[in-house]
Amino acid sequence: MSGVTDSIPIEMPQLSAGQDEDASAGATLASWLVAVGDLVEQGEVVAELETDKATVELESPVAGRVLELIVAEGTEGVVPGTVLGLLASDEASENASAGSGDGAASASVSADRDSGASEEPAPPANTPPEYSGSVGENADAPRSTPLARRAAVANEVDLAELAGTGAGGRVVEADVLRAAGQSDGASAVAASEEQRASAPLDSIASAAPVVASIDESVALEEGVRSVRLSTMRKTIARRMTESKQQVPHFYLRMRVRMDEVVSVRARLNERLAAEGRDIRISVNDFVVRALALGLRDVPSANVQYAGDAMHAFERVDVSVAVATDGGLVTPVIRDADRKGLTTLAEEVKFLAGLARDGKLKPEQYQGGTATISNLGMYGIESVYPILNPPQACILGVGAAEEQAVVVDGELQVGRVASLTLAADHRAVDGAVGAQLLASVRARLIDPLGMML
Repeated sequence: MSGVTDSIPIEMPQLSAGQDEDASAGATLASWLVAVGDLVEQGEVVAELETDKATVELESPVAGRVLELIVAEGTEGVVPGTVLGLLASDEASENASAGSGDGAASASVSADRDSGASEEPAPPANTPPEYSGSVGENADAPRSTPLARRAAVANEVDLAELAGTGAGGRVVEADVLRAAGQSDGASAVAASEEQRASAPLDSIASAAPVVASIDESVALEEGVRSVRLSTMRKTIARRMTESKQQVPHFYLRMRVRMDEVVSVRARLNERLAAEGRDIRISVNDFVVRALALGLRDVPSANVQYAGDAMHAFERVDVSVAVATDGGLVTPVIRDADRKGLTTLAEEVKFLAGLARDGKLKPEQYQGGTATISNLGMYGIESVYPILNPPQACILGVGAAEEQAVVVDGELQVGRVASLTLAADHRAVDGAVGAQLLASVRARLIDPLGMML
C-alpha cells in the first residue's frame, strides 16, 4: 500500500479487573465491524468482543486504514495484549479523519488520480457484499462509519440520501436509525426497552432479553441439537458449580406483608406521572432499598469470606440479578443505602438496559457486596438462590400474592411475599442472617420509613 508510514496494532484490551479470577480466561472476538481497506477514525468501533458478562465494543486506537484482520471472528479465549489486526497510517487516512475527503471510495480515487491512474480501484476482496450497492455505502455516498453501514443494511436505508452528523459530515449509526423511523437515533433494542419500562412489571428482569452471542449448533440425531455454549454460559456453569460445591450455604425464609409497599408505590408513581417524569418505581426498587438499609443496620452481614481473613465492607453495593438471553447478569448499584427510591429506580432501569443489550462495562457488574434475585413477576412463590461468589449473602424474592393473614386474632386478606436469604456460613452465622432478614422485613412493612 503506497504512502504507508507506520503500522499500528489493534490489540485485545484488558476487559476485567486485575483481581477478577476470570480475567485470564480471555474473551471471544464476536464480530468485526470493518473490512480490510476501510478508513476508520480514532475511537470508532471496529469490533465486538464477548466476555463472560457482556458484549464490549472495541474502538480504533488511531485514525487510519484497516491493513489486516489477524484474528478471525468467533475466536475464543483471546487474552489481553493479543494483536487482533493492523492499521496503516497514511496521508489519505489522515485527510479522511480530518473530514477533508468525500468518502472512503472517493479518497482512494483521488489518490490514484494524483499518481496518474485513470481507473477506479476495485473494492478489497474481503469486503462484505452489504458494504456496496444501493443499500449500504457506494462511491457516491457520503463517508460513513462501519456501524452506520451495518445499520443501513439491516434497516434498508440508502446512505447516499443521508446527511451525516458525524465529524466532517460523516454518516453515523444514529443518522441511519433516525432515517429508519427510530426517533432520536434510538435502536430497536432501546425502543423495546421503553416498552418494557412502561409495562406493569415489578422487576427489572425481561421476558425478551437480548445479548449478542455466536449461534453454532450441530445436529446429533433427529430432534436433538448440540449448541455451543457462549463464554457467559460457560462461566455461569463453572461459577455456580463451584459455589454449590465449595460454599456451605444455609437458608433462612421469612414471609412479609407487602400491602404498604404496593400502596406507597402506587402513590409515588402517580406523583411522578403528574410531574411528567419518565420513571416508574417498582416493587423491586423497594426491596433493593430495604436490603441496602438492612446491610447498613447489620454490618456483620456485609462481609466476604477470604480464607484466613474476612473482608468487612463500609460501603453497601447491591447486585441486582437481570435475566438476559445469554444468562444471568448482576449489575451493581453502588452505595445503594445512600440513594432514594427514585434514584434507585433510574439507576436500576439504566443498568438493566445495558445488561440486556450486553453493554455492561466490567466496573458496572463487579464488586457487589450482596445480591438480590427477584422472580416474583413470574408468580414464583419462593426462590432459593445460589450464592454469587465471593459474596456472602443473596436474597431471593417471591411474588407478593393475596393470602389469608391473621391480625390481632382476626382473619384478613393481605399481600404476602416470601423472602429467602442464602448465606455463606463461613462468613455469616445464622443469628446474623436472621437479623438481616428481620431488618429487611421491617423496612418493607413500613416503607415510609425508608424515605427518611
